[in-house]
Parts: sequence; C-alpha cells; structure tokens
Amino acid sequence: MVDNLAREIEYDPKEELESKQQQHQSITQQYVPWSGFEKIILFLGTIITISMMTILVSASITVTSAQHELTSIQRSVDRGKSEVSDLHQELGELTSSSRINRIARSQGLILIDKNIRTIH
Repeated sequence: MVDNLAREIEYDPKEELESKQQQHQSITQQYVPWSGFEKIILFLGTIITISMMTILVSASITVTSAQHELTSIQRSVDRGKSEVSDLHQELGELTSSSRINRIARSQGLILIDKNIRTIH
C-alpha cells in the first residue's frame, strides 16, 4: 500500500487575481503631514547646506587669490635673483686681472699682481 503524502494543490489564477485586487483596494494612500520637528530639521539642513556652499566658494576664491599673489611674488623674487646674478657677473668682469692689466697698460702703468688685494 503506497501512500501519496503530497497534497494536491489546485491553482486557480482567477482566485489569485481577485485576492490581489482586494489587497490593492484595501490599501489606501494616506499622506502624513509634516511635523514641526521635521520642518525645523529640513529648514536647518537647508540653511546649513547653503552656508557650507557659500563658505566653500569663498574659500576657493581666497585660495585662488593667494595663489596668484604667490606667483607674482615668486616672479619678483626671480627677477631680483636674476638681477643679482647679472651684477655678480658684471663685478667679475670688471675686477678681472686681464681687464685691470689692459687699463693699466693704456695709462702707461705696470700692474704687479702681488700688490693687489681682493676684498670680498
């Protein structure tokens, strides 16, 4: 004697469709009004967001301005360094022994190298 323990399930698509329609009809949309606390939180969040955006834009403008100023100062320093380098080169050319000998000979003088003192 063989028993079939599995139950027979009858599937009726019309029944399922009717149950879904009943569930859909029983669910009604209800709009819950905003509470005072939620309104305050939303308002404060909006104010904080706008103020943070303003601070971010202001900081970005300040940083850009500072970068431009730094670049300008660096250019000025580089110009100064270049000028100092040019002056050192000119000083070296003006104090070279060959130039001094040439000038001394043109004046009818003799330059003795041991009598020259270099001051730095």
